Amino acid sequence: MLIPDNETEVDFLNCEAIADTVIELLKTNRSRALTIGIHGDWGAGKSSILKMVQTGLSSDGKVACLWFNGWAFQGFDDAKTVLIEATITELVRQRSNMGKVKELGKKLLKRVDWLKIAKKGGGLAFNFATGLPSPDQIGSVLSTIQSTITGLGSVSPDQLKSGLEEAATYLKPGEGSEDKNVPEAIHQFREEFGELLEEAKIEQLVVMIDDLDRCLPSTAIETLEAIRLFLFVPKTAFIIGADEGMIEYAVRQHFPDLPVSSGPLPYARNYLEKLIQVPFRIPALGTQETRTYVTLLLVESIVGDDHAGFKELLAKAKAALNRPWLSAGLLQGDIQRVDASKRQQLDSAFLLATQIGPILAEGTKGNPRQIKRFLNALLVRQAIAKARNFEGAINQSKLAKLMLAERFQPDFYDHIASQAMTSDDGKSHDLLALEAIEQEQAPAKPAKRAKTDEETSAPPDVSKWAEREWLRRWVKMDPKLGADDLRPYAFVSRDKRMLASAADVGGIDALVTKLMAAGMTLRAVEPEVRSLTSSDADSAFNALRERVLAGGSFVNQPPGFEGMQIIAKHHPRFQTELLSLVQNIEPKSLGIWIVKGWNEVVTDPTAVTQWRTIRTGWAQQDSNGMLKKLAGESLSTTRSSGGAR
Repeated sequence: MLIPDNETEVDFLNCEAIADTVIELLKTNRSRALTIGIHGDWGAGKSSILKMVQTGLSSDGKVACLWFNGWAFQGFDDAKTVLIEATITELVRQRSNMGKVKELGKKLLKRVDWLKIAKKGGGLAFNFATGLPSPDQIGSVLSTIQSTITGLGSVSPDQLKSGLEEAATYLKPGEGSEDKNVPEAIHQFREEFGELLEEAKIEQLVVMIDDLDRCLPSTAIETLEAIRLFLFVPKTAFIIGADEGMIEYAVRQHFPDLPVSSGPLPYARNYLEKLIQVPFRIPALGTQETRTYVTLLLVESIVGDDHAGFKELLAKAKAALNRPWLSAGLLQGDIQRVDASKRQQLDSAFLLATQIGPILAEGTKGNPRQIKRFLNALLVRQAIAKARNFEGAINQSKLAKLMLAERFQPDFYDHIASQAMTSDDGKSHDLLALEAIEQEQAPAKPAKRAKTDEETSAPPDVSKWAEREWLRRWVKMDPKLGADDLRPYAFVSRDKRMLASAADVGGIDALVTKLMAAGMTLRAVEPEVRSLTSSDADSAFNALRERVLAGGSFVNQPPGFEGMQIIAKHHPRFQTELLSLVQNIEPKSLGIWIVKGWNEVVTDPTAVTQWRTIRTGWAQQDSNGMLKKLAGESLSTTRSSGGAR
């Protein structure tokens, strides 16, 4: 069972205290306009707190609670109008049977039509200064009229009249309005929005804005400006879930000419504090909180969140988290009492949480989403081992410990995994030496210390790893791994190149190195490429593709590309893959080398058609003139010779 990685109303992090405080703040300030910020890193639980607040307000008929996800609407329209229209539309939907709500809603939606023609605030700025339509607005209207006139031969008189009337409406704030400029239009909009709230019998409108920190800078700023400029009226409250660091970044990107600071705070922070009156910061999880959180997640994955024993455990955990400095957290007996029939699984979950909690807290910086993703990866790998019938060779605690190294010290993990895969017994002898060194050391050592006799006599690689404080603490963690066959763990966690036999690993790596060459050196490798097994060909082709893409430039032929062609020549199933890679590169980024050298490579009928399509596209584009010319000549040569390529 995977751990859901989305917002939830079930509180594992004791965030209900923040949610309850927000709800109380809203209740005691219903007549005011209010903006509240729920701040935290990506994955800290902002969306879950918003859900808890929404649930807490759901039973109050005098409060209308709306949800707006800025990221979901990004790219559809001007961000200002999207938020305004979404707010009005959802409010009308919820209160459509009350008084003149529908009529007032339609009137407000018409009033914001003029916003759609503004170009990222340029039209608005012009209107503010002059009270006249901006050049962008006039240009858009002229374009509309021109396109209408161009199509006169295919439209009826009624369609022509409708098109011209629609274009004309963009030259005024709202149909039938007497407003002369944008400031008056905004003032009128705010008054009419207040009337809508009165008509809907709403004492407080609460708008939840989620995922704003995932938006592009312009979208984030326009959404915030829409709140202040149009919707910030009495009886409205906005709760904004966002990482304040990302919003400050958006401010700096959107207003690049701002001075660095004004007084004690930077301008970007001042901008945010002007918009958000009451900020709440979600704290990162500490070591004990991480251990409790991991325990709850693992126990839930075993018994489910509806289990009576789990609900009791959750209540006990929340009580312990209220005063973590006084409590030892969850005890093994607490876990065992959840379900006596699953005691062995629950004991394993408690042991695992105790072992990995401290380093997981440090490595993820106490981020709940990162913790969830780590545990999900662990559960998935266990499931893979079970599906492949070697689950008996995998110990959960040992797998988790190895995954910690893989996640936080990847170069060290690659080193010991490679050692294990190339040894006869599957052991990493450097890891065994590290464990022996740490066993002889005092429990705690300063970062800079004189090397011990054991380290001095240790191989250079071992001494290098022993200098890392993180690895020293990791090595000391139970269970020990140096005496274990690590091949099953590497098999379930790494790519295909890590899974070959000892002889194959060195052979494939050496072959890939040869295939990075060119000319006659590369041609000499063809017999070896021809004899590759299917899995070895996969490994070599994928390794070359990674290196070619990592180069990032295709003006000249990147090292390894000709090697990919050699593999595709002798293993035709790679021909369409190689051509797809080429097809996804923008023509303007390609050098003329790309047109040559394909006659021996492209032999599969599907690939032949694909190669012709690619060259046809190049011959029709205008961003790369030389490529266009050579592609056209290549197609002409193919046609004149009567060949397929």
